[in-house]
Order: sequence, then C-alpha cells, then structure tokens
Amino acid sequence: MKKVFLCVFLIFGTIVGSGFSSGKEIFVFFSRFGKLSYLYIFLASLMFFLLFYLFLRKGKFVIEKLEKSKILNLILIFISIVFTSSMFAGLKSLFSFTGSVLYIILCAILLVVTVLITLKGMRALEKVTAFLMPICAFIFLAVLIYISFQKSEISMDISFPFGYFYCPLYVALNFSTSAFIVSRAGSDLTKKQTFFVSLFTSLLLFAFLTFGNFVLRNHTESFYADMPFLYLSENNAFMFGLCYAVILVGCITTLFSLCLTLRESFKNFVKSDAVNLSLSVFLPFLISELGFSEIVGNLYPLSSVLGVCVLLFFIFSFQRKKNFKSENRKE
Repeated sequence: MKKVFLCVFLIFGTIVGSGFSSGKEIFVFFSRFGKLSYLYIFLASLMFFLLFYLFLRKGKFVIEKLEKSKILNLILIFISIVFTSSMFAGLKSLFSFTGSVLYIILCAILLVVTVLITLKGMRALEKVTAFLMPICAFIFLAVLIYISFQKSEISMDISFPFGYFYCPLYVALNFSTSAFIVSRAGSDLTKKQTFFVSLFTSLLLFAFLTFGNFVLRNHTESFYADMPFLYLSENNAFMFGLCYAVILVGCITTLFSLCLTLRESFKNFVKSDAVNLSLSVFLPFLISELGFSEIVGNLYPLSSVLGVCVLLFFIFSFQRKKNFKSENRKE
C-alpha cells in the first residue's frame, strides 16, 4: 500500500495548485453555477477516476504518443505554460506580503529550486510530494473547517448557466497538464494498485472540492477575491498563516510537475538542454507578470478547451489500438 499512497500524493500534488488551494479555480469552474455545482463536482470526480485508471494502465503507450506527436506536444506546451505561469503568479502574490527586498530574494530562491527539481526529474518530485502532500491535506482541511464556521457578510444566490460545459473542461484542463506525470507514475503498478490509486486520488479530490465549494457557496463575498480562502481567513492571523502555507505548497508541487512536463515536451523541438530548461522555467515566470486572476479567469477556460482535444486524441488512440489488437486476433 506504500506504493499506492506515494502515487496518490504524487498525482494529487500535480492537481492541487494555486487555483485549487486558493479557491479561485473552484469558483470559476463550480461555485458560480449554484446548487448544481455539487453535481458537477461529483461528475468531475467520476471522470477523474476513469481517466486516472485509463492513463495509469496505458502509461507506456501515452509516453510513446507524446514523444512522436509534434502537434500534441505543442498543445501540451501551451496548456502547461498557462498553468505554470499561474503557479508562478500565485507564488508571487504570496511573496508580495513580505516586502520588496524579501520578495526578490524569495523569487530568486524559487527559480533556483525549480531549476534543480526540473533537472533531477520524477524521483525528486516523488520525494517532495510524499513529504508535503499529507501535511498539506490536513492543514487545508483545518482551514476549510475554520472558514465554514465564520459568519458570511453577504448572502446572495449567484447561478450562471452552462455549468455542465465547465465540469468536463475543468477535468480536461487539470488532467491534460498532469497526463505525463500520471502515465509515468503508473509504469510499475499492478492492475489492483492502479485501481486503488485511481479511487483514492479521485475520492480525495472529491472531498476537498466539495468542502471547498460548500465554503465558497456560503461566503459569496469572496467570489471576486484573488484568493478566496486566503481572503476569508485574513481575520485570524494563525489561520491566515496556515492557508498561506497550503497555497504555497500547492503552488510549488504543481509548479515542479508542470516544469517537468514542459521540459519533456520541449525536448521534441529543442536539442539544447540549457535552452530547454530556460523555456520550461523562465518563460512561464515572465508570463506570470500578467497576474494570477487574469491568467485563471481568462486563459484557463481556453486551455481547458485544448485539454479536451488532448484527452479525445488519447481516448481515440486507445480505442484504435484496442480495435487493431482485436482484428489481429481474429486473423
């Protein structure tokens, strides 16, 4: 079971980024769609389970496709750059609380550590997520419990249409950026282990999405904050610090996984390791100057549409491979 939970924390760490842990992503894709948002979260969790299981089982095939398809890599590069930029932007927002001098120092340290983790690869990422994610999950739960007991200042019923479109878009956006990590993680798992990794990870996502959505739905004044959970915990210094730590960890673990994904994708176009590394880390860092809310609110929906294309490509490829094997058996 140790291998199962290590894999669960690895995958969970690639998804719980700044958008998820700050509440902004939950608002954009779920909370603003009213009471039906809980149904959409259930459907999203179910889709996550099926995709986790499929990609964990077909890991080698996915890696081969990623290595061969230039168009697929270009799409993944765009999506990953958007996501990586938002992680950097989220971290910059957190660092801005510290003052200008310390802000520069922290940004410099972040770049150095990101470069080192990206160079070291999957093993370094596994160690980081195995240590940080269990702690982060418990702290995140404590923050949500605290906020849920706070009295809401404003009560309003906001409900936008088309939530059923945003539900699969959310899954596509988050999964397309972590497809490489998920596929690599499943390379040495048994069928039984794959099932439990898929189940536990999707249940963990369901629990935190549901609880986070409950908190946001009961504190609608936070909808337009850059980081809703941080905004809601600012009246208590201790809880604010815990929430700050959760978003920080969520940003960092997702950032590392995305930089690894970008590096693998850029290898298909750039032969120089130095240029590859620079594009994977420093390019998103510069784009993050657009701002956290702007990236999440405007570029995430566009990226999620492209994410749907990526998933459809793989699902179609899986089906073609299955049909090809069936035809060979008949012959």
